[in-house]
Amino acid sequence: MRAAVQWTSGGPFEVGEVDLTGPGPGEVAVRLRAAGVCASDLSLTTVFGQPTPVVLGHEGAGTVEEIGPGVTDLQVGDHVLVLWVPSCGQCGPCLRGDEYLCARRTSTADARAGRSHTATHRLSIDGRQVHQGMNTATFAERTVLPRRAILPIPADVPFPVAAMLGCAVPTGVGAALRSARVAPGDSVAVIGCGAVGLNSILGAVVAGAARLIAVDPTERRRETALSLGATEAMTPEEFAEQARDLDVVIDAVGQPPTVLDAWRAARRGGTVTVVGAGRPGDTVPISAYELFHDDKKLTGSFHGGISMRRDIDLLVGLWRTGRLPIEKLISGTADLKEINEVVGAQREGTVVRTVLTMD
Repeated sequence: MRAAVQWTSGGPFEVGEVDLTGPGPGEVAVRLRAAGVCASDLSLTTVFGQPTPVVLGHEGAGTVEEIGPGVTDLQVGDHVLVLWVPSCGQCGPCLRGDEYLCARRTSTADARAGRSHTATHRLSIDGRQVHQGMNTATFAERTVLPRRAILPIPADVPFPVAAMLGCAVPTGVGAALRSARVAPGDSVAVIGCGAVGLNSILGAVVAGAARLIAVDPTERRRETALSLGATEAMTPEEFAEQARDLDVVIDAVGQPPTVLDAWRAARRGGTVTVVGAGRPGDTVPISAYELFHDDKKLTGSFHGGISMRRDIDLLVGLWRTGRLPIEKLISGTADLKEINEVVGAQREGTVVRTVLTMD
């Protein structure tokens, strides 16, 4: 099968033939039809320690192609979404309904520590092991996953839209609806207007935010945010100087300066929600006295606080009724072989998402 392999940390992708083992017990082979390129994919080897060579990608949708022994609730041809945060359904967080915090969740931190359960052996080239990034590896024509890493989706959801539902949409929309709990009439700011930030804006619109500030250094992204429902747009410098007394600030960047800007802009009793993935080792100096005196809430937002099995109907329902216009975030589609051009355009900020297709 074709797959895009990153051979060196931060290096270009090489599209070529990669061998993939068939599904074992409790596993499913998925014929991928669409995959989004998330910023996390582009920093996985450079920031978060993912070993190479690797097939990256975690936003993916397709159809069931082959079913391994023991899987009885899926059929070949079913439309499915790849889950990069698969839930075990048995641990404490899962039983509380917080499946995105599953205690059995693995990460690249495990790979850095050399723990063997993250060293997948499904992919290879001429006998050489190729890592399965995020345990999903959606920059390929096919992938093999545990059953719990697959979610059936309605057949009327186009594959490019479904791919966006793999990460960008639930992470951003969930940051507003689940983590920050934006309420009708709230004054809200979103720092960073990439795919996650723009979806946070969409989530804040759904929640009924009154004032909604989009913050980004790129004029094109600020304009996109305004077209999606933001009431005003600012550069980071303007925001740091002018914004104060906001009910909610969502930081979709996750760097210490943006967290501090968000903290200063929130009112007493307000909420700061960080949905941007910070670098390991970054710290944010916040006064303990101010934390106590101003009674502000500082929260993280992993995967937007979304549990996909619980919330997929919510997200699809909002999309069907036009309240979640995911298509507006998709600049177009491109064949897998064009992945390096797609990555370049996203890094330059000229597109929000160009979805890779494997047909």
